[in-house]
Amino acid sequence: MSRKRVTAAASVVAQAKARAAAAPENVVPLLSEAGRPKGRSTIGLLHSRIDEVPDLETGAPRLRVIIPGKKTPEIYDLTRLLVQPELARFLAEGFRHWAGTINAKSRANGCNLLNIGIGSFLATLKQKMAPVAIDEAYWATFIAWLNGPRNRNGKPWAPSTRAKMLSAVQKCIAALLDHSEHGAAATALMDKSGFPHNSWPGRSTKNIPTAVLSSPERRAMILACLGEIAELRGRLDEREAILDTGRALLEDARAEGCAPPYLMEIGVCAARIAEAFPDRLASRDDLYALDCDLGNAMQHKHGLLSARRLLYATFRDLVPFVLLIGVKTAFNPDTILSLTWSRVRISADRRTVTFLGVKNRATDLQASIISDDATDNHDFPAEPGVPFGLVDLLDLLRRLTGHTRDILTDPDHADRVFIGVPVWGGSKAKSYEHKNGPSVDGVWRLKLAEFIKDHGLMPFTLVMLRPSEGEVEWRRTGDLLAVRDRLGHKSIATTRTHYTSDGMRRESQERVAETQALYHRWVETEGRVDPRHQSERCRSAATPGFGCLDPFDSPRPGQRQGKLCTAYGECPDCPLAQAWPRDVQAAAFYLALPKAIHDARLGRISPKHWVNKWPPILIAHTRLLDEIPAEVRADAARFHIKLKPVGRL
Repeated sequence: MSRKRVTAAASVVAQAKARAAAAPENVVPLLSEAGRPKGRSTIGLLHSRIDEVPDLETGAPRLRVIIPGKKTPEIYDLTRLLVQPELARFLAEGFRHWAGTINAKSRANGCNLLNIGIGSFLATLKQKMAPVAIDEAYWATFIAWLNGPRNRNGKPWAPSTRAKMLSAVQKCIAALLDHSEHGAAATALMDKSGFPHNSWPGRSTKNIPTAVLSSPERRAMILACLGEIAELRGRLDEREAILDTGRALLEDARAEGCAPPYLMEIGVCAARIAEAFPDRLASRDDLYALDCDLGNAMQHKHGLLSARRLLYATFRDLVPFVLLIGVKTAFNPDTILSLTWSRVRISADRRTVTFLGVKNRATDLQASIISDDATDNHDFPAEPGVPFGLVDLLDLLRRLTGHTRDILTDPDHADRVFIGVPVWGGSKAKSYEHKNGPSVDGVWRLKLAEFIKDHGLMPFTLVMLRPSEGEVEWRRTGDLLAVRDRLGHKSIATTRTHYTSDGMRRESQERVAETQALYHRWVETEGRVDPRHQSERCRSAATPGFGCLDPFDSPRPGQRQGKLCTAYGECPDCPLAQAWPRDVQAAAFYLALPKAIHDARLGRISPKHWVNKWPPILIAHTRLLDEIPAEVRADAARFHIKLKPVGRL
């Protein structure tokens, strides 16, 4: 699997121009080219405006930034800043420009940070302040205020919260650097006023590890998804037959002039509903208004859910598809739930699937390219023609949501991958949506909770899938750079800071500790125990070619419990040693060890000490050499390995 980023700048600009041409009355006069921020989205500038009209009821002053939306305009109230009118208008204009480069959720967060942070601080100032009068003393006062007891419990905000308050101000100022009117003041504030940077070092240090699914939990979730999809496949195979029978019985009843058999056949009810309401979702009241017999049959015999599940995709049906695609792509929750079919591309040979998705605060499309020949085959295949393969999964999802797409309430959802209807009540067929992102949609959260309960799974959220897939990649490769590529990060710091689970941390710490211990042993043995050219299984032992069951609890004389064993050359006579006489590389080391033991008599250790210690080890080693097959011994003899003499000077 690989990732790449696809720029969306051209698409964004084209959409902005099209919307401006379609509704010119909504377009405010633009700044000159010199006053326009470079490299930023034009949507915010085309459609946003600052409103200073007093409150119509109270007549009180008011300062708002208004951005027209699809249905209702987005209104961001910055009235709190008006205690310093000149500075308030400056920051409001900066917020208007900044808002054009971020999504609605980030705009709401930014407005809130400005009001709670700089807005509350300005109320403490007694003198009027203009942007050109701000100096280093002003910023020092603001930082001191942020560091004060701001919470209700008398404690200060967390360093990261304080940094966000300051960052919101910085982004508003930075958005005006190229502004025709405010550019000079913004440049002076950023370069000459002593604007503080990194006032809270270490604020990004992560204290709570990222929550992830364990391997058994992840496996149980995938099996539950595959089980539900198998059941759903069977239901879809039966659905068309039931509807065909229902349509035939409905036509027969009309031809004979008798009442349709609503009570006897659910297919007749579903066929009549689809016929009468081809472009919207029918409610119980609609059914009674259409035909009392139909309404009674649905109310007292079949239930509205039965007909809806025959005709449409319910939000409960979508849950396993969302989770499995989340496992494959490792996208963020909002990116997964807002996927569109136009950005899901299947290769001509149906062996490669490319997902392109929108990520909050990212200017590029996120891309996940999944191929059937990828080495990281995540629990279910991608190749065509295989049940539960990715292409098969997408085909099944298209089939499931086909009728649902005809009755969507919002035409903007027509291209969305995940669309559904409520199981009872409600009258809207739609996709997941919420002002703070589709993953906040209450319907999604409710149906995920039902899925977890139905299968007895440990509670989890869609947010956990992305870091869980990062941990899977880590366990597969042990490479943080591979994790970065799997998650599509630009910076390795993002992967390390925000996507490091407790398991990854612990394993990294163990690797560091092991490396340090091996280094100390290398120094203590004067380089005779060198792990650099040893395989993973041999690094724990003090003698090349051997392994060790517990190198920190060696029974050899002179070794201490809890300290890595340094008994170089003594492994043949140790009960914890592991040997592989049929391995050519290991056998080459075994053949070289006797010479290293005998060379120690040439002035390295005293003859008396050598006679007391090493003959038993040589005897044990001779028995090991006898276990080496003749063909392995012949291949090993071709390697010219020289080991350093045993013992110490």
